[in-house]
Amino acid sequence: MRFPIDVVYLDSDKVVVYARPNLKPWRVAPVNMKAASVLELPGNTLHSTGTVIGDRVEIELGKVRRFAARE
Repeated sequence: MRFPIDVVYLDSDKVVVYARPNLKPWRVAPVNMKAASVLELPGNTLHSTGTVIGDRVEIELGKVRRFAARE
């Protein structure tokens, strides 16, 4: 990656177990054995949303937009 990102580690219930704000480019985030999944977010997302350890994250899929074929 060429820009800083926020990294959020979630357990199987989607609860934040570790958060690393503004991970610098070309760095590797640490391994966390409590995590079932990891989210990579734009830098400063954790700060702007106030996300902290213990928060539950809700992941929602967007709707698929279908376009009519043009003739």
